[in-house]
Amino acid sequence: MTEHADPFAPLGADELEAAPDLPDNDPWRPILPVPEDAPKLTTATLSAFAPPGYAFTAGWRYRDGEGRFLGCIVRYDRPANGVPADKQVRPVTFCEGPDGKRGWRCKGFPEPRPLYGLDRLAARPEAPVLVVEGEKVADAAGKLFPDHVVITSPGGSKAARKADWRPLAGRRVAIWPDCDAPGAAYAADVAALAHAAGAVFAEVVTLPDGLPQKWDLADDLPAGMAWSLIEDALAAAMAGPAGPAPILSSLPAVLPFIPELLPAAIGGYVTDVADRQQAPPDFAAVTALCGLAAVVGNRVRIAPKQNDDWTVVPNLWGAIIGRPSAMKTPAMQSALSPVYAIQDRMREAWEAELRADAVADTLSVFDAKDAKKRAEKALKDGDRDGARAILEAQAGDDEEEEKPCPRLIVNDATVEKLGELLNQNPRGLLLIRDELTGFLARMEREEFQGERAFYLEAFNGDGRFIYDRIGRGTVRIENCTLSLIGGVQPSRIAPIVRGAMTGASNDGLIQRLQLAVWPDDIGQWKWTDRHPDRDARERYQAAFDALAGSLPGTTEHPLIMRFSAAAQDLFRQWMEEIQSEARSGVLSSTMESHLLKMPATVASLALLFELIEGGRFEVGEDAIRRALGWADYLRSHASRLYASGNSVVEDGARLIVERRAQLPSPFTARDVHQKAWAGLSDRDAVSAAIDMLVGTNHCAEVEKPAASKGGRPTIAYAWHPSLGR
Repeated sequence: MTEHADPFAPLGADELEAAPDLPDNDPWRPILPVPEDAPKLTTATLSAFAPPGYAFTAGWRYRDGEGRFLGCIVRYDRPANGVPADKQVRPVTFCEGPDGKRGWRCKGFPEPRPLYGLDRLAARPEAPVLVVEGEKVADAAGKLFPDHVVITSPGGSKAARKADWRPLAGRRVAIWPDCDAPGAAYAADVAALAHAAGAVFAEVVTLPDGLPQKWDLADDLPAGMAWSLIEDALAAAMAGPAGPAPILSSLPAVLPFIPELLPAAIGGYVTDVADRQQAPPDFAAVTALCGLAAVVGNRVRIAPKQNDDWTVVPNLWGAIIGRPSAMKTPAMQSALSPVYAIQDRMREAWEAELRADAVADTLSVFDAKDAKKRAEKALKDGDRDGARAILEAQAGDDEEEEKPCPRLIVNDATVEKLGELLNQNPRGLLLIRDELTGFLARMEREEFQGERAFYLEAFNGDGRFIYDRIGRGTVRIENCTLSLIGGVQPSRIAPIVRGAMTGASNDGLIQRLQLAVWPDDIGQWKWTDRHPDRDARERYQAAFDALAGSLPGTTEHPLIMRFSAAAQDLFRQWMEEIQSEARSGVLSSTMESHLLKMPATVASLALLFELIEGGRFEVGEDAIRRALGWADYLRSHASRLYASGNSVVEDGARLIVERRAQLPSPFTARDVHQKAWAGLSDRDAVSAAIDMLVGTNHCAEVEKPAASKGGRPTIAYAWHPSLGR
């Protein structure tokens, strides 16, 4: 069926029965472009997706470069009838669902999302491009500036990185920001993305003074402001950069931590710590979960499938990433205080037992003397066997070995010593490193690859490891259960990520940091001086104490919990989606490896949440929903972590620019490599950094004549004239 002449015409009587229901959680997938035989997209169809109390008011059609229909962005408004007026914007696409069913759904475009205005962009390949925020503004700006192609991206100011900006390759681009902070952030993101896509330039318009907050190009000019100021601002941006384009960070946005991600028993204290320390709550939250995982150890496990024998030990590896003085260490210390308290009580009980044993040993001396006298008497009386029995019984009492001090925490131990500690504490340990960088750097060194193999095995929590050493002999570690938490600076972890991305050290170690979080810095610091929340602190401690002592399982006979029916269905749907994405061939190998390890992490989190809430039978729907919330949250932080591998290139490019006076003019890649500057010690890193500088117009390729007759010319690089030396 061809597209209806009026895209928002009312449904006919024969079509009303086919009006779609509101979107649900079925695995429907958008079909792009919309098939020609798809049902008409009418006003009635769109109205069926309206939230209760809202009405359809406007819609914007997305088309590809060939003019084919892709889907809509639709606005619904709620009038102020006793409640505040409100609007909601929803995507509508034509989708295919289970069993080949098709229909219009309230479903977003797949990533990377298409731009609004691709048909106009393709029709005018030489026209300058103006990017604005929002479809309504794009339509209005297109009328104001008919010489420009005006486009936008779907999803609002925070979703620029989810769009496909490749159509801007080779185009001259200006970005008009809304007059507020989100608008400025959106414009900055678009500028970086347009540069990365190959735009000739992408300049953010400097807004004229006098515009009110939230003003955009769909609004009327403020009274007294001349239209020429708007035209001049756009013309200045379209003139292109005066010099080289900025070297922008490519780190993607991350989802913020929300309190609902944690059970109430521990969430209140995490929020309290973050507020008092003025630190991101992510730090304390991740540390708390790693601490709880260590307290539970391998005594309780989860079987993520109903019939399979696959079991998961809730073993967690976390890393809190932040700049120096971001309050990483204080947050870790506060979050781990119950773990230290539990270990202190274990040590005190052990010391009390030693004291009791010392008394018993003293009494044994007296018993030995008495036994000797009784044996002598029995021997004198001719009872040699009786005398022997008395002495053997006494000797048996002396054969007990002294028990080692129980442990829950380790900070810095050789793998051999760690193996002994794990044998002494079979339920598992928590490795805490205030600076995780040293641990990761040690694992990178050739002489410590044996230790690296051990830690790779310890991640699963249920493996065994055998090592042979002269002096120690053969040591068998029956239960390699080791959780891990530590802090690290962005500049220190980026080169390690880069090594994993380039294949230099891609054995999955970095991907095992499943609870790696890299939150944004606190925007506004405020003085906070108040007492800690005592009730929250006591609930937090009680949650750890309950898991430390009252669990029914043991290392030898662990409690195996499974999902409830509803929880199992949710986990299955999520795992099918994540496995499909990971194996699609679209993702990098590092991200693919990371995603394939996430099912065990999600199952572990769900188990911990159920245990915290007192569950001891099955893992319920609330626990798995909370764990799946963590999956989305952690996925965004993993994207930032692996993007930092590219930030190494950006940092190297900036360093070359800063130290350009130390290079000859023109310079070669070899000149840079010989300097051995930080992050530029290998040829691949140097080449990548120089390629970026060429792309940002900081320098350009030139040929240096061959040093000898018959030799080949050398590729060299000349700085942009505005940079000089």
